[in-house]
Amino acid sequence: MSEIGKNLGCSLEYLRNARGLTQDQLAGISGIPRTTLSHIESGEGNPSLKTLSKLALALGIPYEELLMAPKPSCVLVRNHELKKHTRSQGKVNKVELLPRPIPGLQFERLEFQAHALLIGTPHSKGTREYFTCTKGQISVTVEGNEYSLQEGDVVAFPGDRKHAYKNQMDKASEGISIVALHYPE
Repeated sequence: MSEIGKNLGCSLEYLRNARGLTQDQLAGISGIPRTTLSHIESGEGNPSLKTLSKLALALGIPYEELLMAPKPSCVLVRNHELKKHTRSQGKVNKVELLPRPIPGLQFERLEFQAHALLIGTPHSKGTREYFTCTKGQISVTVEGNEYSLQEGDVVAFPGDRKHAYKNQMDKASEGISIVALHYPE
């Protein structure tokens, strides 16, 4: 049994079951004999591109998804395994919180030493940024307007504007930054 055949079999069975379809029902929708579906799901099938295209169309997915190795549904990433970047002369740590990148989305924890200042980089036009203070007190300045955040407060602003973050405390503060990038078409 090849690795691709095994991936295809697992993916097809998972996707079919996730849609609540029996092999007979998928056979009817796709125009592929049930015995062929069974053979593919066992990992022993070697379908043509035409068959893969029919399955992908019937399931409403790109055909590449049928060939991908199954990914675990849950991923635990320990703090020490997260990617960390030091900014502002070592006074701010940016910690990437997405173990698997999601296109167009940045999700980071910002850890500020006492009175640390982080100058944000404006993103592309149409980007939205959301910042939540999770510990201490942090001010966010967007184009000259200052917003003082206590623990639990959230500020949403256009991420394509000049902005900065400042820890207002004599001790460490933290916050979560979510950036929804916009890519012009």
